[in-house]
Amino acid sequence: MDELIYGVVRGVDAPAASADAGADERRLLVFAVDTRTHGAARLLVDVGELELLDEADLPGDAVVTPFVYSVAGPSAAVATAHARFMAHLEREYRAVELVEAPRAIAAAAEARLAGLTAFTPESLADLALGELVGGDWLAYPQSIAVALPDGWEARGVYAAESPADDAWPELIAGLLEAWLEVEALPGRDRPWAPHDWERFLNDPRWAFGLQLEPAADVIATVAAFTRGLAERPERWDRARLEAEYRALFARLEGSGRLRRGQDVKATMRLDDWLDLQLARIRELRQA
Repeated sequence: MDELIYGVVRGVDAPAASADAGADERRLLVFAVDTRTHGAARLLVDVGELELLDEADLPGDAVVTPFVYSVAGPSAAVATAHARFMAHLEREYRAVELVEAPRAIAAAAEARLAGLTAFTPESLADLALGELVGGDWLAYPQSIAVALPDGWEARGVYAAESPADDAWPELIAGLLEAWLEVEALPGRDRPWAPHDWERFLNDPRWAFGLQLEPAADVIATVAAFTRGLAERPERWDRARLEAEYRALFARLEGSGRLRRGQDVKATMRLDDWLDLQLARIRELRQA
């Protein structure tokens, strides 16, 4: 199952933005957290960011899709993973019907996810159970499969209000088709938000040309490291700060938790990046 990509995907179907677009023209914005960029533990934390779409300032006729618990990869491997995913859901649903309140099943699924280090079809199903049986009601899992280029496939499951719910299949099929190819970007599809600037500031690619993966795990680690520097009494300058960050990146690469990707060309002067970190440390100390 190492070749599979696991993720939670959500989309916004909105009116086309260009001035010459027709009244009925739409565009689909794709938002996802998945194992291309996230380790398992970080993915579990960042799934909550997809809820922000419900509160976003969207056009009145925009439509936000449900969460789609998804897997993509070679077709045969995806079919095997999906069968395991559905078998796990069916076992949990039988438990609901026989002896347990839905909330208890969701709590047990959440407990199984604690300390997760790698995704399996069963752990993705446990993540979905939090929505499917998370209250005093039952939602119904609806499954969709789409063919992708080069013999790949994507399958997703989302929560529907009833077994006959047919409002979403076409839109979610389009979402799965676009998932691995298109993702909404700040400044292009949507305004920059504070968390976008945080991610930019904490990604070593821009100033060091260093690509460590999964990227979301690196960004979270750098953010926590900077907070730790702010709590220390030292008076930081560029040279000392650069040494601290380079040592951090060396430790991360040597830890075995992250993998080194191909280095990229830095697009930001290192001194400018360090100045931004110094400013961030001052802000944290004042707060």
